[in-house]
Amino acid sequence: MITEGVIERLTRDTKDLFDFYDEKSLFKTKKQKSEDISGLLENAMASEIDGAVAPKIDSEPDIRLYGDPVEIKTTSGDCWFSGTFSKREGYFIFLSWLLDKDNKPSFFIAGKHLKKDDWCPSKSKSYYATTYDKKMMVRDIDEVDFYMGSVEVYDRGKQQCIKIHTGHKLGDITL
Repeated sequence: MITEGVIERLTRDTKDLFDFYDEKSLFKTKKQKSEDISGLLENAMASEIDGAVAPKIDSEPDIRLYGDPVEIKTTSGDCWFSGTFSKREGYFIFLSWLLDKDNKPSFFIAGKHLKKDDWCPSKSKSYYATTYDKKMMVRDIDEVDFYMGSVEVYDRGKQQCIKIHTGHKLGDITL
């Protein structure tokens, strides 16, 4: 689903956008940057993948691939959030990003089909978002499609540690 052409365009467009922000002295939060990268991935997929359409309407999924819904969840960390009411069953692309000092991005990108029950509900009464995190991804690892980056699992004493690593090119994967 995520092709070399998608990665090349996403990388180029991300660098161009954040260089523009720097040139114009525009500060963006990590949340705003994640939203921008998500939109750039939608554009790249719609442009580079046959059958992919980015409806750009909140009531629709981020991408329709031959009519099937694909949702994109983007973070600068290792936990992806979804709203209680906006969550749909279907294929989800999980993207985590890093920018170097020159705005060159690196990405972790994986995908998985999720049902509503796969999301962890919020434990807070004041915060509605549900989550899917790196622990859940490792639990489901045989059902996850890895496109870029890696997941490192190791023990530190009795504690299991999980680290998400970004990569620079398609197929830059180790498990």
